[in-house]
Amino acid sequence: MQIPIFLLALVVFPNSKYPLHIFEERYKILINKCLASSIGFGIVSKIGDTLSEVGVYVEITKVNKIYESGELDIVVEGKWRFKRMDLEMHPDGYYLSDVSRIKDNDSEGDLNFNLFFTLKQRVQEMLKLVNFNVNQGFWDNLEKTNLKSFKIAEKSGLSILQQQELLTIQSENKRLSYLLDHFEKLEEKLEENRTMRELILGDGYLN
Repeated sequence: MQIPIFLLALVVFPNSKYPLHIFEERYKILINKCLASSIGFGIVSKIGDTLSEVGVYVEITKVNKIYESGELDIVVEGKWRFKRMDLEMHPDGYYLSDVSRIKDNDSEGDLNFNLFFTLKQRVQEMLKLVNFNVNQGFWDNLEKTNLKSFKIAEKSGLSILQQQELLTIQSENKRLSYLLDHFEKLEEKLEENRTMRELILGDGYLN
């Protein structure tokens, strides 16, 4: 299938919600088309000069504000991952791409609950250590979602490169292991100028 593509210096995960301010003319056109037709679009991360091959299809869940200039404040929610093909320029200035949907190689029943429990404890300990309070809605959503790794990743202080790497892993247990390894190394970062609290606040995801 072919979908419109929004290039951004961020990663949106499946089931995550993210606020966006739309100001470029080409993307104002794109978002208004999506709103008029009730369709979504793909977000592909742009890291430096590199465009990622794996992105996430998102849908607009809320329009917070429309400015006189036509700029918009919206909230999008990640739905599913895809691998993009070659980009094609639309006459209105944004890109289109044929995409193939990506699914995990393991099944929901393969979730390693011991691994998840260990990771959850580590997250709680680290958040307490840096005096960062996450509202109950986050923990409730974590319990409900099948993709627990992506929910935890929202509050893990991952760099955009790490977020993109996590997005490409096609196994929930491997993603949980990736995050556990990440948290085991975070103690070193707490001794640097960038604190865990600052990293988490910079993620921007909505609970």
